[in-house]
Amino acid sequence: MEVIDLWKRNLERTKSERTTVSYIRHVKNFIDKMGLTTDEDILSLAPSHIFNYIDTVSLGPSSLLANLSALRHFFRFLARREFIDREKFADLEQAIEEAREEINTKKDPVYPKALTKEQVSRIMEAVKGKRYEKIYSLFLYSGIRLGEYEKLEKESFYLDKSGILWIRLKPHMTKRRKGRIAPVLGSSKDETLEATERLLKWLENYEENFCVKRGVLQVYTDRLSKRLDIPFSVHSFRHTYITNLVNSGFPVEVVKEFAGHASIKTTIETYYKFSQHRAEALVKDFLR
Repeated sequence: MEVIDLWKRNLERTKSERTTVSYIRHVKNFIDKMGLTTDEDILSLAPSHIFNYIDTVSLGPSSLLANLSALRHFFRFLARREFIDREKFADLEQAIEEAREEINTKKDPVYPKALTKEQVSRIMEAVKGKRYEKIYSLFLYSGIRLGEYEKLEKESFYLDKSGILWIRLKPHMTKRRKGRIAPVLGSSKDETLEATERLLKWLENYEENFCVKRGVLQVYTDRLSKRLDIPFSVHSFRHTYITNLVNSGFPVEVVKEFAGHASIKTTIETYYKFSQHRAEALVKDFLR
């Protein structure tokens, strides 16, 4: 394939022999696994190929991460040589970053950590009156991913007759290319109503209140995390949202759909760990 040969020559000029051999092997494994037989097939790659690959290939976490690094370099080469446009490269690179987040390189699983009420309060107080208060609120009360946030528009939001604010995510907006709807929900009814009221007001001027570039948002959040001495990222709001759904008693199949997980196994293994507090609350609700 011409594009592979051109990339190999580039690697030979810019990388060590060991890295060149490794990168070529990883990308060829990907191409073979995905059944890509021509240059046209390669240039027609979609983000779904990345996720399909990591879900079906029999490789350990470390090997998968090495594969993704090689793929990112390959896609960047294709974009710089204008074999693919920058928008396509951005989508592929985003898919790689999201795939990397899913891969745990440690033997013992590290489960996502939801923010405590005190931490959320401190974070929101630090951004009060700023655009980031509105953006963080959107993440906290909807559980959307960063990649989904980038593709949102004002028309994605709608208020139903019961007063619940929903976000309609079309297939092209989501990680797995499967559309879904996500409700704006807090940890309680009162919190939900208050959050809905604030978000509806802010949505009146969507561009001004919610549109910030991904990189800018991540850098700001990282600096704020260090300043407040609270280990959190934008994704932490998603973990908090899903944890709130679980603690509120939502069935696992509903949480899976609201969160947009590909498998119910992900939802169960990641979020439905036994909690004595939640168990006692469910028993008390049952006996009412």
